Amino acid sequence: MRPDRLSLLIGFLGIVAAGCNREQAAPAGPPAPAAVKITVVNPEMRALKRVVEQPGTIQPFEETALFARLTSYVGAIAEDPSKKDPPHARQIDRGSLVRKGQVLAELSVPELEEELKQKQALVKQAAAEVAQADKALVAAGATVAAASESVGEAEAGVVKAQALYDRWQSEVSRISGLVKGGIIDAQTRDETQNQFKASEAGRNEATARVAAMRAEVKKAEANRDKAAADVDAAKARQEVARANVGEVNARRGYLKIVAPYDGVVTRRAVNTGDLVSATEKLPLFHVARTDPVRVVIQVPEADAGLVAVGQDVRVSLQAVAGPAETGKVARTSWSLEPGSRTLWTEVDLPNPKGLVRPGMYVNARLTAELPAAWTVPAAAVGKAADESVVYLVEAGKAVRVPVQLGRGDGQLTQVRRYKRPGSSDWTDFNGSESVASPAASLSNGQPLP
Repeated sequence: MRPDRLSLLIGFLGIVAAGCNREQAAPAGPPAPAAVKITVVNPEMRALKRVVEQPGTIQPFEETALFARLTSYVGAIAEDPSKKDPPHARQIDRGSLVRKGQVLAELSVPELEEELKQKQALVKQAAAEVAQADKALVAAGATVAAASESVGEAEAGVVKAQALYDRWQSEVSRISGLVKGGIIDAQTRDETQNQFKASEAGRNEATARVAAMRAEVKKAEANRDKAAADVDAAKARQEVARANVGEVNARRGYLKIVAPYDGVVTRRAVNTGDLVSATEKLPLFHVARTDPVRVVIQVPEADAGLVAVGQDVRVSLQAVAGPAETGKVARTSWSLEPGSRTLWTEVDLPNPKGLVRPGMYVNARLTAELPAAWTVPAAAVGKAADESVVYLVEAGKAVRVPVQLGRGDGQLTQVRRYKRPGSSDWTDFNGSESVASPAASLSNGQPLP
């Protein structure tokens, strides 16, 4: 080997040997964690505000399904006056804004119109019968009056016959005395007695005529009463006929399908000429009232007791740009839903422009003022063996104790009672306790600075 190459090889090997003998640098480890600062606080008596935030949905304030009350044909779908499209597109349809009492469709039952004509004719017939009965009553009244006058005349005849009877009776007595005295003959007496008998017969006839006239009066009065009853019966038949016309007109009123209130047509299920049945109960239209709308919120059982009618609610709608709306709790179901264990809560939200639509999702935020109670920082509460605990500071050490909690607002938590080690009794917080925080960085018996 050449001397120059040998020297180069020796130098290279020396460098390699020196690199192998050099100590390797220790790898850099993660920085040491910073020490957690432990703080000690006393429970404070504070009134918290509990915020309940839940999703909700928009529902129409009310929605009505309109049915056909009579089996009929759809005669015409009403025009929508708010639309300016070609005629075939101006009919009432989904999305049409309607007013209370506005006609949506007209149904047709031709035989009902004929029935109306018949009932109206019966009303006219009944009116004629009433007029006829009224005239018969007038005639019967006149007959009673005439019979009453005849009774008067007959009674006057009785008076006249009685006077004639009395005259001839007196004359008979006078003539009989004269005959006994021989002043006049017996023939004159006999003639006088005949006159007396004739006057007696006349008196009896007049009396009988009075009785007959009184009987005629009673008969006339009976006929008059019957005529009055006939008038009442005719008027009753007339009222029945009018009621029948009213009943037909009421059924004819069912032929117009009208909007029950201001709202929006959300469904239409018929077209012109369709046969609709009164027994199948298929709705022709659905109309929804959309001002106001209902915001329906399902509040969990844990927060159900915080919801009260009149409580302010902030409602945010993702689909509608703009600030959140403020409403109030209008009503609740009071009892919880059996399956979900939630409280059905409703907020009435004004919707004059119709921007909020049924089916939209909302985010509702309710804030409730909680009664004042002892509170500690939320971080001071921990978990051990599935129970809530806090760490009391006693003799410079952290002593873990079970605790009964109230509600919290995310920053503070209400604490009610705690149980000292080895004791089975609960002790109420009074504000003098020293509580270490955060609980997650503490252990039972840990010395505290």
